[in-house]
Amino acid sequence: MQEAIPRGTGAVPRRLRLSLRPIIYACLGLGILLAIVTIAGTWGLPILRTVHVSADGKSVTIRTFKRTVGAVLASRKISLHNGDSVAPALDTPVWPDIRIKVVRAVPFLLVDSGRPRHERLAAETVEDALRGLGVQVRPNDKVYPAPQTVLWAGARITVERREWHTWIEYGTVPYASQVVHDAALFKGNTAVRAGRAGTKQRVVRVLYANGKPAVMEPQAWTVTRAPTPRILAIGTRAMIASRGEFAGREYMVLEATAYYPGPHNFGGGVGPRTATGMVAQRGVVAVDPSLIPLGTQLYIEGYGYAVAGDTGGSIQGRRIDLCYNDYGEAVQFGRREVKVYLLSR
Repeated sequence: MQEAIPRGTGAVPRRLRLSLRPIIYACLGLGILLAIVTIAGTWGLPILRTVHVSADGKSVTIRTFKRTVGAVLASRKISLHNGDSVAPALDTPVWPDIRIKVVRAVPFLLVDSGRPRHERLAAETVEDALRGLGVQVRPNDKVYPAPQTVLWAGARITVERREWHTWIEYGTVPYASQVVHDAALFKGNTAVRAGRAGTKQRVVRVLYANGKPAVMEPQAWTVTRAPTPRILAIGTRAMIASRGEFAGREYMVLEATAYYPGPHNFGGGVGPRTATGMVAQRGVVAVDPSLIPLGTQLYIEGYGYAVAGDTGGSIQGRRIDLCYNDYGEAVQFGRREVKVYLLSR
């Protein structure tokens, strides 16, 4: 028979009291445990803690009563050598779930700007080693191996110093030669207008590695002044005789020389045949075919009638070479200017 509870008395039901007992006991136990931990910490009593240790490529999790980082490492027989790094420091008090990391110092060769030096440092990566040595790496510099590479004993770290240099390179643009016909000049006359070279420039970028050129990037040339061509004007205007026996005929004033088709000719013997196959004799003259076509009938003042039937290597432009049958006549003629009338072509 259930016991009746008087109204208004504030009493807790028995069933509710029974359900609250575990909670009350747990709170009491936790309070007692906290009190013990507090007292142990205050009195310096050892406390069991979880510690994570990473060293020599291995990571372990242990539970220990050791109070400092150095004591934990000693308990694991992890000895330290000159240059090794420990984080946190050896005298750091141990807290729950503390992470202790040992980085061994390793020897390596650093080649900076082509200058090698041996170093020993506690670093995990190439980047850590450079940072630990205070080596500044600029944006254009190259590091071998890559900065994220794990550092190993005997490694070779190369820092190649790179920088771009830019300058302007200048050059010349050669001029061309042009030949024009000029009706204002008489035939056989020429006029030359000198040419002038142009100028050009371009930007050249060169990447220097450790002070030596490694990559060249020349840009396209830009013409800053166009060249002026050399002009050779050749006269096309004919001179026409206005009076005399050959009035109305075209004539030219040429520089004449004489030759003898024999073994004693000045400059060496001349063969008996001309360039056109004619017999070399008086009345056959050598001309420049671009001025007087071969086969043209001529009259030459001081020489007489002739035909343009030969050529010569030195007979260019306003030149004509007169053939004589006698060596003495050729020598006596010498060199002079003559009027040459063109009678027929």
